[in-house]
Amino acid sequence: MTPLAESAAGVLRMLDAQSVAVVGASGDPEKIGYLPVHYLVKFGYEGRIYPINPRLTEVEGLTVYPSLTDLPEIPDLVAIMVGAPLVPDVLEEAGRLGVSAAVIISSGFAEVGEEGAELQRRLIEIADATGIWVCGPNSVGIINAATRMALTFTAALTSGPLAPPGRIGIVSQSGAFGTVLYGLARDQALGLHTYISAGNEAQLGVSDYIAALVEHPEITTIGGYIEAIRDGASFAEAAAAARGSGQPIVLVKVGASEAGTLAAASHTGALTGDDRAYEAAFGRFGVARAIDEQHLLDLLEAFDVLEKLPSGNRIAIASMSGGAGVLLCDAAEEHGLAVLPFSNELVGRLGEVLPPYAAVANPVDFTGQFVTNTAGLRTVVAELAAAETADAVILFAGLGWTAGGAWVDPVIDAAGSGAPIIVVSPLATEEQRARLRKAGIPTYHSPLQAIRVLETLVKWNTWEPPEDADPIASSWNQGSGILSEAAAKALLADAGLTIPRGVVVTSAREAEEVAASFGSRFVMKVSAAGLSHKTEAGGVRIGVTPATAGPVFEEIMAAVTGFDPKAQIDGVLLEEMIDEGLEAIIGSTWHEPFGHVVMVGLGGVSVELLGDVAFALAPIGPGDARILIESLRSYPLLDGYRGAVPLDVEALAQTVSVVSRLAAGADSQLRELDLNPVKVLPAGKGAVILDALAVLEVSAE
Repeated sequence: MTPLAESAAGVLRMLDAQSVAVVGASGDPEKIGYLPVHYLVKFGYEGRIYPINPRLTEVEGLTVYPSLTDLPEIPDLVAIMVGAPLVPDVLEEAGRLGVSAAVIISSGFAEVGEEGAELQRRLIEIADATGIWVCGPNSVGIINAATRMALTFTAALTSGPLAPPGRIGIVSQSGAFGTVLYGLARDQALGLHTYISAGNEAQLGVSDYIAALVEHPEITTIGGYIEAIRDGASFAEAAAAARGSGQPIVLVKVGASEAGTLAAASHTGALTGDDRAYEAAFGRFGVARAIDEQHLLDLLEAFDVLEKLPSGNRIAIASMSGGAGVLLCDAAEEHGLAVLPFSNELVGRLGEVLPPYAAVANPVDFTGQFVTNTAGLRTVVAELAAAETADAVILFAGLGWTAGGAWVDPVIDAAGSGAPIIVVSPLATEEQRARLRKAGIPTYHSPLQAIRVLETLVKWNTWEPPEDADPIASSWNQGSGILSEAAAKALLADAGLTIPRGVVVTSAREAEEVAASFGSRFVMKVSAAGLSHKTEAGGVRIGVTPATAGPVFEEIMAAVTGFDPKAQIDGVLLEEMIDEGLEAIIGSTWHEPFGHVVMVGLGGVSVELLGDVAFALAPIGPGDARILIESLRSYPLLDGYRGAVPLDVEALAQTVSVVSRLAAGADSQLRELDLNPVKVLPAGKGAVILDALAVLEVSAE
């Protein structure tokens, strides 16, 4: 087995434990050591329960044992709830006895400082030495509804039952919020199989848990609340396994952006913050991203309930309210869903069952008869689901409780007649929702919930794996820090990318001599390693003529030296000036744990203001680069907008691809690569890199 497969197998043994020991069990309801044993008994855990506490003899009617060595058998799983300094000894004892897994609920480790971090490192050493698998420390615990194992101290279970057993597995890096999420899922009647609180992830991490949930035969949908992923390669492997088995992974990703710390070096660094790196990674691996906890739960319900997912972005809308239909249309357009006109034939068939005053366009305004005319409703919903212009149907039944809920049966009858059906019914009863869910129809309270769900379902179901694109071995090992523009461009040219004709001159006299061969107008820029913002330093002049080349050289040298007396100036780059074309920006930034994130946008220096940029995890092929470019709102400017000359999109896509492959080949040695601007010339003439900034990893010496 691969290391990830081994850890996933360890998690599975943890989840399916047939016997559990709770070290630090308490009979005092005011102490957290009481709740795990209480919950195991209360919810009817199918396995054997062994409370451990040398000062007690009985808890919840169970015999309490002094230590793990006193048990009548070696338990499958140990929950540790003693003071942090005692945890390593307990874990070592469990590992020595042959216990396969432990959940460390105790806190006081890396989350509290260096002393706790040292204790946590000791846990890792013990786990490695004994082969025991460790969840936590600082975990809220784990729940397996199928075996009624609630090995947790969360207050979410002090009232109400466990969530109904089902096919959804959830992992959370937030303990407190994760249990809130569990409670919300239970109240929404989602069928949860497993909940895992990852804690500090001393050994097992979110990727290991996801890999295990993928392998579990009773779990079909995986959700998560995450703050950071430690191992990008393991996450990619787990996501690929989920994709291979058709299991959706839906994640809420939270956390502060790194953009502020990167912005000092380049435009690319300012734009490819930590969050966009995760967005790019999720896109590459086919992971669905939820924007908040409710969106996560809504998506988990849809993936769990729907027998068929939308194969495209076209939706048909039927509503008892004209206003709700318009609201759905507005939201659909904003979220990339298409509300297309019906064919004349479909309009005619709808007209036969709808009253004369009803609207039979898309959206269909069924009026007040929506909840009473069950025969007509059945026909309308079935017709829309079977329509060639519908990949999904949204049905708005606002007053779901009226007429005794007579509308539910015809909607259920229409399910399976074609495109999947989603119901929006703010006032539906829980009984109605349960019946619809059982029939494979998710229901939501608001139109926006349904639209957001559909947008994500479409993206997930139409996802395609990235095309093959191999990294390019490169020479980004010329030291550390910021390369001079000339040095960066030389490396780009070696990879086959187009740069302007240029020469680095070292004196005013040489500038005058070289200028004569560069035409009537050209560009002069300081060439200096370590200098990221040449314009701010006064080191750039455009429209220079042969007659002024010498004086301009002197001006640039004086300005840059005045700006930074320690600047490592090796001369002035004299380059041909390219006027035609449209400015674009291409860049790549290194982000842990996924590697380089490549970026493309239009607008040159104004790209930060416009914010119209697209991202992908490197490397990407030219086809995927083209898709990235076409996703820009400003893409029409490249494609002959309002009669303008079409520009060389293929050359731009090829440049993006090569940049991404160069970055992937350089790995972490290249921290940032910022090409701004890149001139996109008319179709067939290529794309030229006018400016380049390369930031290499700074040596630790």
